[in-house]
Amino acid sequence: MSQPGLRSRFELSPTALWLTAAALLVSLVSCAQGEVSGTSCDEDQLLCASACVDAQTDPDHCGDCDIVCASGQRCEAGECVGDGGGGGGGAPDGGGMESPASGTGGELCAPGLEECGGDCVDLDIDAHHCGSCSNECPEEQLCEDGECACAPDLAACDGGCVDLASDPLHCGSCEVRCADNQTCTDGACLCNEGLTDCGGRCVDLTRSPAHCGACDAACGPGLVCQEGACLCVVGDYEDIGATAPQVVTGTTLGADTYFGLACVAAGSTEMVYRFTAEKAGSYRFDTAGSSYDTALGLLTTDICDELACNDDRGGAEASASLRLDEGQAVFVVVSGYNGAQGDFVLSIDPLAPPECPVGTIEPTLPQTITGDTHLRSDAVAPSCGSIDTPDSSYTFTAPRAGRYIFDTYGSSYDTILELRSGTCSGSVISCSDDVAAGEQSRVIANLTAGQTVVAIVDGVDGAAGPFTLNVTEYVPPPCPEFTLGSTFPQTVTGNTAVMDRVSVISAPCAGGGGPEATYAFTAPAYALYTFDSFGTSFDTVLHVHDGTCSGPSLGCNDDTSGLQSQVKLLLDEGQTVIVVLDGYSSSASGAYTLNVRQTFVPPCPAIELGSTVPQTVTGTTEGAVDLMTPSCGSSGGAEATYSFTAPAAGTYVFDTFGSTFNTTLSARDGQCAGAALGCNTDAGGTTQSRLTLELDEGQTIILIVDGSSASASGEFTLTAQKFDGGGTCSSAIDLGSVFPQVVTGTTAEQPESVTPTCGSSTAPDMLYSYTAAENGTYIFDTFGSSFDTVLQVFDGSCSTPLRCNDDAGGGRQSRLTVDMVAGQTVLIAVDGRGTSSGEYVLQVDRFAGLGTCSTAIELGSELPLTTTGSTAGQPNSVTPNCATSSTAPETVFTYTAPADGSYVISTIGSTFDTVLHVHTGGCGGTTLSCNDDGVGIGTSSRLTVTLTAGQVITVVVDGYNGVSGNFTLNIAAP
Repeated sequence: MSQPGLRSRFELSPTALWLTAAALLVSLVSCAQGEVSGTSCDEDQLLCASACVDAQTDPDHCGDCDIVCASGQRCEAGECVGDGGGGGGGAPDGGGMESPASGTGGELCAPGLEECGGDCVDLDIDAHHCGSCSNECPEEQLCEDGECACAPDLAACDGGCVDLASDPLHCGSCEVRCADNQTCTDGACLCNEGLTDCGGRCVDLTRSPAHCGACDAACGPGLVCQEGACLCVVGDYEDIGATAPQVVTGTTLGADTYFGLACVAAGSTEMVYRFTAEKAGSYRFDTAGSSYDTALGLLTTDICDELACNDDRGGAEASASLRLDEGQAVFVVVSGYNGAQGDFVLSIDPLAPPECPVGTIEPTLPQTITGDTHLRSDAVAPSCGSIDTPDSSYTFTAPRAGRYIFDTYGSSYDTILELRSGTCSGSVISCSDDVAAGEQSRVIANLTAGQTVVAIVDGVDGAAGPFTLNVTEYVPPPCPEFTLGSTFPQTVTGNTAVMDRVSVISAPCAGGGGPEATYAFTAPAYALYTFDSFGTSFDTVLHVHDGTCSGPSLGCNDDTSGLQSQVKLLLDEGQTVIVVLDGYSSSASGAYTLNVRQTFVPPCPAIELGSTVPQTVTGTTEGAVDLMTPSCGSSGGAEATYSFTAPAAGTYVFDTFGSTFNTTLSARDGQCAGAALGCNTDAGGTTQSRLTLELDEGQTIILIVDGSSASASGEFTLTAQKFDGGGTCSSAIDLGSVFPQVVTGTTAEQPESVTPTCGSSTAPDMLYSYTAAENGTYIFDTFGSSFDTVLQVFDGSCSTPLRCNDDAGGGRQSRLTVDMVAGQTVLIAVDGRGTSSGEYVLQVDRFAGLGTCSTAIELGSELPLTTTGSTAGQPNSVTPNCATSSTAPETVFTYTAPADGSYVISTIGSTFDTVLHVHTGGCGGTTLSCNDDGVGIGTSSRLTVTLTAGQVITVVVDGYNGVSGNFTLNIAAP
C-alpha cells in the first residue's frame, strides 16, 4: 500500500524480517570486532556494512554505524536533529528510525536529504554528493550550498585551492610564481636564507661578482668575489722580497697575460713580481736597459687595483714611482706596448725623501748648477707638467732689479722648469716645458732687487736624469744699437725676433710693444729727411727722438702704407736723431727694412703774393714736398706755400676753385711755423677749398695749398679777395636793441665766416649784432626761412660762442634763447646746414612771461607740493645733461628746502615725454640730478636729491627732443 508523500515499500513477512535482523546483527558484531573486508576509509569516515560513511552527517549511521535517524530528522555533527515521525534515533535494537529495508512502507530519507547509493545525504553540504549524487568535491574543497568551494583560508587558482600565503606557485595572488631561490612567506616572495635581494634578484653577497659584499658593488676586470670582497686572481708570480735597490732580469717571451694595463691601448704578455717595502718611503721602478718597448704597472696585491702605470718615460723604457708604507706589498707587472715582447731589466730603487729646495744659487751671475733627479722624489707638482716625476729645486735672490733668464740647456732628458715666488709653495711666476721645439726649458722673469724665487727642475711624464740649470741676467742691447752715419739714400735690414729681446723704449704714438731696433742718424745738411719701414714683414711703429734714445720725440707714425710706417722731419745740418723701428704689439717682430731719404727743402713761403686784392695765381704741387701738416683733411700731400699781407682790416676770402685735384687750404699766422688760423678741405660740396679770415691791416699770413691725401697733387688755382659786403664777423649788421623785430635776407654769396658748434656746416653765413635794452630772456629764430638753417649766438665776438641750434621743434629751422643783461651785445650768425644757403627770416624778441632762467617761478617751501602748467610757448634756455639733444622749451622754478633730508621730485601726471633737471646756483650752476624717464613711470621723470634746510634749488621741467605740453610737478618726502 502506498501513502501520500512516501515512497512505496514491499511488506516483508515476519520470518524475512527476522532473518534480516539476524544478518544485520552479525554484521554489527563483525564491525565491532574490527573485521573488515580489506576496505580502508579516510580518517573522518567509518566503515559500515562494507561502505565508508561520514558518521557526522549520514542519517543511517549518525554518530556510529547503523544509528538511523527517525523519519524527518537529519544527522548533524553525529547527532540526529529535527522533528521525527518515529521518535529519536537510537541503537539498532532501539526504537529508532526504520532502515530503508524495514518499516511499513514510509519515506526512506528525512526531508532535506536525498538518497544516494542507498544513503540519505544532504546535497548542500555532502562533499561526496555536492549538489547531486556522486558529485564528489576535490579533497581540498568543501561543499557549500551544493557547490564545491575552497576553504575560507584558501583561494581558487588554476582549478585548485591554494594557500596564497605560502604557495610558491601562487604567492600573494594567483600565478605569481616565486623564483627557485625564493620562498613564499606571508604572501611575498622572499630570498632564501643566505641570499639578499639586489634589484629584484636574490644574490649571494659573498660570491656575486656584480654584488660583492653589497648590492651593486661590482668587482672589476680580473677580480672575483670571495667572502664578500673583490680579490684578484693572480697566476704565477715571483716574490722578489724587500731588497732595494735591486735589479731583476727576465723575459716576457712566451709568458702569459693576467692584467690589461690602463696606460697601453694594446698590451702584451706579462711577468709579475711581488715586492714588499722594507721601510716606508718612495720607490722608483723602471725598465731602463730593456730590449723592447716596455710598459710597467704597479698593483695592490689584494684587489689588483692599479696604483701606477707607465708606457714611455723619455724613450721606450717605462718608469713609475710610488710611496709605500713599511711592509706594504705591490705586484710589479712588466709588459710591452702593442704586443711587444722581449728581454727586460727591472730596477727598483729607494728614492730620497721629498725636499724643496735642495740648494741655493749664488747671486754672482752667470751660474750653472748640475745634478741628477734620477733618485729624487716628487716634491713639487709643476703647473705645466705631470705629477709623479722627481725634481730638484733651488732658491735664487736677485742681486738687483732686472730681467733674469733660467734655462735647462745641457740636460739629458725632457725637462720642465718652473719659477715660483719666495718659497716652494709660492705663486707660480712662469712655467716652461719645451723651448724652440727642443726638450729643454727656459723661463724669463723681471725681478726686483732682493726678490727671492725658487727654480724647480722637473721632468715630463716621469723623465729623470742628469740636468743642468743655467741662470743669467738679461742685458739689453745698447741704444742706439746701430749707426747709419750721414749717408742717404740708404736701406738697412735686420731682424727684431731675437731671443729674449723685448721692448725697452715706449712709442709716443699707438702701439710700440714689440722689440725694437735702434739707429743713429746725423743729417749732413738742412733738409727734409724721410724714414720709413716699407718692405718690413710685420706691423711696425716708427718713432724718431732728438739726440738720444730718451730725447724728445720729433715724430711718430704707426701705419702710413698698410702696416708700415713713415716719418718725415726737417733736420738741421749736423743734427743727430735716434730712429726706433718698433713692433706694434709684443708679438710683432721679425725681418725689417729701414729706408732713409733726403728731400730738398724749398723756402717757406715759396712765393709772396703781396697785398693785391683781388688776385689769382696758378701753380702745381707735382714734384713738391710735404713739409706742412694741415689741421684738417689728411696728411702726406705735397704743398705750395704763399705769403699774403692784408692791405686793410677786413674780411678776406681765399679759395682753390678751378684746381684739378682734391685740395686742402690752410693758413698760418706770420710764418710757416706760426699758429693755425683756419683750414678747409671741401667747400660748397666740391673737392676744392675756401677760407674766410678776418685780418688786420698789415697782417701777414702763410697760405698753404695742399693735397687732401698723400696721392692728391696737381695743378691748382689760388684766388685772394677782400669781401666788402656786410654780415661778417668784422662787419656784422647792427640790429640795435629793438624787440620784437624781423629781418630778412639771403646767405647766398656770403663768405663762411664761422663754423657752428652744432650741426655740420661749410655753408655761407650772415652775421648780425644785437644789444639788450634790458635784462631778460631773448628769443632768436629763423622760422619762415627757405632752407635748412643753423643759428648760433656769440658773446661780443665770433671767438666766444654762447648757444647753437640746428633744428627746433622737429623742423629745419632754428630757435634759441639767451639770457642777457642790459647793454650786453651778442653776434647772431644765420648759417646753413651742410652747404645750404638761401633766403632767411630772422626774428628777435624778448620773452615777457615767467618760468625762464631769469624769471624762475618761486614755489616756496611747501611739502608735499604739486603744481601744474605748460611748457608750450616757453623758451629753450638750458640743455639738460641727461638729454643733450633736447631743444624743447622748459619752465623753470625755484624751491627752498624746509628741512634737511631727501626730496623726491617727479613729473608724474604730465601729458608729454618730460626731462627733469635740478641745479644749484641757477640754470648755469651745478647740476644736482637729471632724469629723462623714471623707472616704472613711462615717459615721466623722477629724481631724488638731498638738501639742507634753506637750500634753494632750480627745478627745470623740460621736454625730450623738442616736445612740449601740459606738465605736473610734484615734490615730496620719500
